[in-house]
Amino acid sequence: MQQTALIKTLEGHTDGVLALAFSPSGKFLATAGEDNAVKLWGVPDGIEIQTIEAHAGDVRAVAFDPDGDIFATGSWDRTVKIWKTSDCALLGEAERHSGPVNCLAFSPDGKLLYSGSDDGSVHVLDPADCSLKAALEPGIGDIKALALSPEGRLALGGAELRLLDRAGALLKDNGDYLYGVRCLAFSPNGKLLAAATGMEKRLEIWDTERLEELGSIKDTDWINCVAFTPDGKYAVTGGTAVKVWDPLTGTCLRAMEGHTDEIYSVDVSPDGRYIASASNDRTVKFWALQ
Repeated sequence: MQQTALIKTLEGHTDGVLALAFSPSGKFLATAGEDNAVKLWGVPDGIEIQTIEAHAGDVRAVAFDPDGDIFATGSWDRTVKIWKTSDCALLGEAERHSGPVNCLAFSPDGKLLYSGSDDGSVHVLDPADCSLKAALEPGIGDIKALALSPEGRLALGGAELRLLDRAGALLKDNGDYLYGVRCLAFSPNGKLLAAATGMEKRLEIWDTERLEELGSIKDTDWINCVAFTPDGKYAVTGGTAVKVWDPLTGTCLRAMEGHTDEIYSVDVSPDGRYIASASNDRTVKFWALQ
């Protein structure tokens, strides 16, 4: 496996880093962690722009809207907050879940924000005013992961994997897991869905049109998180190393080692040049993908 060059290590979080996301412009990276803080960094120089003491507990999720003007954070403190990207000003706070918030995703048009929680529900929010538009109760227990396709299909992960259509009707349900689904990602065209299974050391690739599993990539490492490259050709995962896979053949093309603890989140820059990884070792690393 080819070793890909480390560009920079970002230090500043005082506890494990749980989540990160590139802005749609690719100019910023938002990171969030167990220190209750959110940090905004410049890309690719890695200069820390601002730190927000964002929540009263672990910040477990961060997501930018499609325009990149705002970003959302979700926390162990059961809240979802909306922030202005330009100055990190707090714009609003949504009605509380009754359990920690684990995952967030904006709709493709940016008009809705979905939040998943250990209370077993998914809140559908209007990011303009943080009002609650709907509450979904999928009945799979804790919601550990969610993702939205370009067509608006909703994938949910926890003890089971569920794929819902735009109206919330069930398209596919898979409960064949020992430990459940840790992370979900749609390919940019929405035709593939990747499911990371954590301690099961398996990455599932689903065909969202045929509603069937195309393949299961087995590794010797945990697969805690997954993201597709912008061209949809590759899937990037994190465990103890960052790995780049061909999702159709299951071939590991590159491995990037350097973190000293588990990797909890990965993302690929919109131009496809960089990978960012967040780890329990309190650091974020930039890697060259191209």
